[in-house]
Amino acid sequence: MSRQSSDDGIAKAIGGLIFFVIVLISVIPKEIWIAIGVAVGGALLIWFTAWAINAYSKHRAEVEARLAAEEKARAAAAKREREEKARREKQQRIATLGRENADLVESALAAVQQVRASEAARTGWLGDVDFTADIQEITAKFQKAHALRKLIRELSALDKPSPDDRKILAEARTTASSLELAAIERVELIGKCATEARLIDQSLREERRDAQTAEQRAELHAKLSAMLYGIEATPDTTPRDLAADVVMARVQAYRDIKDRIQQARDI
Repeated sequence: MSRQSSDDGIAKAIGGLIFFVIVLISVIPKEIWIAIGVAVGGALLIWFTAWAINAYSKHRAEVEARLAAEEKARAAAAKREREEKARREKQQRIATLGRENADLVESALAAVQQVRASEAARTGWLGDVDFTADIQEITAKFQKAHALRKLIRELSALDKPSPDDRKILAEARTTASSLELAAIERVELIGKCATEARLIDQSLREERRDAQTAEQRAELHAKLSAMLYGIEATPDTTPRDLAADVVMARVQAYRDIKDRIQQARDI
């Protein structure tokens, strides 16, 4: 019974609400409903636009972050590949040239990079900076010398060396030393090229500083000349009786009077 009463109450409430809405719709003018609709539509449009912009910004940030991560990963992979390639090349040089000769080739390659990176090279002061033939020549001489010294060690390790052994070993040692000396001289020459490139770069920087200083000097001279000319051409309208001058004149006058009074007393 109570359940039936509760359902009747709910039904009456819903009916009352529907009646109120119908009355409200009939009472409020059509123009107001149109204005309300326009306002609601505008609010929905603003909300949707803000949501779309926020969604696009979030998506763009995610894409940029993903691209940055991919670029970072590619750069790291490229760096690892370069390092691995350099390690393999170094190991190959050590195996074919010997450690000391390989280190000399490394120093020559570093000097070549310094020359190529210099401003003197980029601006054409050094001409052709392709050292490929030089590096090839250095490598070939060291490689031949290393191979000779390997055979020298093997032949020297044999028992009971013969006169022919001693003769050919002496010739081999002389040849290996000549090859190494020629290669080392070429390495040192490339190092001197790097040094001269650095000196030229320093000279170019100093020339730019000197030119900038000269330009600033000329500009300041022009400004000072204009200012001095303006001062000389402008009549001096400064009051003659400046306070400091007046005070000092009165001080001097006071001292003169005191001196005269003192002289009169002394008489």
